[in-house]
Amino acid sequence: MHRMYYVHDTVCDNVLYAICLYGSMMFDFKGSSYMVDMTTGIREELSAEANGAVLSRRERQVLSMIDEGMKRVEIARRLNISVHTVSRHRQEILAKLQVKNSIEACRRAKAMKLI
Repeated sequence: MHRMYYVHDTVCDNVLYAICLYGSMMFDFKGSSYMVDMTTGIREELSAEANGAVLSRRERQVLSMIDEGMKRVEIARRLNISVHTVSRHRQEILAKLQVKNSIEACRRAKAMKLI
């Protein structure tokens, strides 16, 4: 969840500022932003869509159902998985989004446009 952003001088393409962010991107950054591998120097452009990779498809499904107010048993039945698997997905979601409970997870996921 660590991100580096570089603000470029449009005239000579020099880096004016390097911005280092920790946590999820909760806004649309309008400038050019790149992730740079410090060992190889290879850079990759970043965008708000990169947030989509934070949670797996199944984790997004589980979180959407939690947001709808469904209980673990209902989610397990609907997805044809065990209650323990639902609980494990929930724990992974909380860890990945760096939140303490499901309510915070739903808020953050909505802000990141994950659900």
